[in-house]
Amino acid sequence: MKSYAQPIKRLIDELAKLPGIGAKTAARLANYILRATPDDVEKLAESLVEVKRRIRLCSICLNPTEEDVCHICRVALHLSSLRPTQK
Repeated sequence: MKSYAQPIKRLIDELAKLPGIGAKTAARLANYILRATPDDVEKLAESLVEVKRRIRLCSICLNPTEEDVCHICRVALHLSSLRPTQK
């Protein structure tokens, strides 16, 4: 790998931890981030932090959601509660 300044190398190393991202792709992404405006980089960083803080996995189906139970499962539970019980 090329010789990079330490902050760039750290960024590349962190990006390379993402699934499907190897060292070359991580270096390309790092270069993109270096050339992006500070505002765009802040928006990206804020969106990463927001997703990590607000999104969890549905307790039923494991889809990403802001609630304990996602909308799909909540509707399914509601519909199943409306069905008459069999005797």
